[in-house]
Amino acid sequence: MHTKKHVISGVKPDSIAMELELEPGDELISINGKEIEDVFDYQFLTEDEYLLVVVRKSNGEEWELEIEKDYDEDLGIEFENGLMDDYKSCSNKCMFCFIDQMPPGMRETLYFKDDDSRLSFLQGNYVTLTNMKDKDIERIIYYNLGSINVSVHTTNPKLRCTMLHNRFAGEALKKIKRLSDAGIEMNGQVVLCKGVNDGEELERTIRDLTEYIPNMQSLSIVPVGLTRYREGLYPLEPFEKEDARKVLEQIHRWQDYCMEHFGTHFVHGGDEWYLLAEQPLPPEENYDGYIQLENGVGMITLLRDEFREALAAEKKDASLKRNVTLVTGKLAGPILEELVG
Repeated sequence: MHTKKHVISGVKPDSIAMELELEPGDELISINGKEIEDVFDYQFLTEDEYLLVVVRKSNGEEWELEIEKDYDEDLGIEFENGLMDDYKSCSNKCMFCFIDQMPPGMRETLYFKDDDSRLSFLQGNYVTLTNMKDKDIERIIYYNLGSINVSVHTTNPKLRCTMLHNRFAGEALKKIKRLSDAGIEMNGQVVLCKGVNDGEELERTIRDLTEYIPNMQSLSIVPVGLTRYREGLYPLEPFEKEDARKVLEQIHRWQDYCMEHFGTHFVHGGDEWYLLAEQPLPPEENYDGYIQLENGVGMITLLRDEFREALAAEKKDASLKRNVTLVTGKLAGPILEELVG
């Protein structure tokens, strides 16, 4: 029985879909006799050179279309939902959740908490794995998807249940091993909370995750973000300068170990630690290709390098004067002053 509707929202010009007279409003039923669950099914099935596509036209007619194309050639079909399925919402109540700390009155979509592994592959989102079922793991392995970004936070099962306020959060750690055993590449993240998962707990987490190198490609350690909208939430404290220096000392010690034993720095501190500790940021080569850039790891080093390269390529014109206003946060302020000063 056909249960999911995949309604075509657009057809790309000069595409196979346009040649076959597919139109917005038509519904994709199946490809090669298989129903489509989501975008991964669609991408996998449409890679073939020979396709039998069943489409229900907007007038109710069903068309069977035999398609011969180049391998991996796009059909040119667009859908309203890029995932081709409903987004999976978060089942946790994390003590550090940033969305819970957002001010009221903002647009509704900003308050949606996703925890969907498919968005990890498509957009780089971090997922906790707590709502991932066996069939989800099996599909990732079957399609050999990667890399997946995992919000680990701690490898202590009991502590993870507490931090995520989810009694199944500890069991999710077994999924990391299962994915690694199948050769799926991952990146990990720890949102560090003062007095909760730092110190010896962080030591345990890093040590445990090194067992999954090279499939666990990297681990970022970032400080918890706190806003003033924390009424009724877990009483977390901000990190101070000395705290940041201790965290960096721990990270650097593990980087030395990982370089010696695995040839990679593996564990990386978010830029905020260096700014808070008032310590120089690492050079480009320490970031292993900026593998955790979107998580705020190495952004300032990359900005500095690109800024200086761009200036060096420009001819100086002393007569050109321009008043420019730059807006940034308190921690990053001195960095921009250094660059434009």
